[in-house]
Amino acid sequence: MIDDELESNMDDSELPDDDQEEISRSQRKREADSVRDLGAHLAELGASELATIPIPEDILGAIHELHRIKAHGARKRQLGFLAKRMRQIDVEPVEAALEKIRQTARANTKNLHLVENWRDRLLGEVEGEGAKDALTAFLDEFVEADRQQFRHMQKQSIAERTAKRPPAATRQLFKAIRDVVMPAQSND
Repeated sequence: MIDDELESNMDDSELPDDDQEEISRSQRKREADSVRDLGAHLAELGASELATIPIPEDILGAIHELHRIKAHGARKRQLGFLAKRMRQIDVEPVEAALEKIRQTARANTKNLHLVENWRDRLLGEVEGEGAKDALTAFLDEFVEADRQQFRHMQKQSIAERTAKRPPAATRQLFKAIRDVVMPAQSND
């Protein structure tokens, strides 16, 4: 009889739910640490990257305040405050936007490595391949490149290196390769 009275006085929210497991204290701490790390990553972003992330104004203000603070202890407290604010929102869209920024950065790095590789090949720094062979391969792969311009820049860059002059022509060659390779990569 007493048990029946207790059950009738309890709300549905007070009844134990067998389907919902209680989250352990360690799990809650791990989740809090991951939100704190996410806040630290957001604080490291520049203004243009931060503008692409869907976050409320109060969190954006906390991030700007964190940028302003220089003292270690105060930064740590502000980061804790930022994490507290972030635990109140859904962090999935924030994580997705941050991952998109990371993917863009990885793609840019990959493209720049490709440009550097072509520059090294065109300067004859790759064993087993001469500078002329590399130029032919480059012009075959990127048919829109100006043959005469690249031959001239290659010749200037090689002469510059043999004379041990500052690499002005090599920088020009790098920029020209980047202008040809990067748009070709974005179309693929």
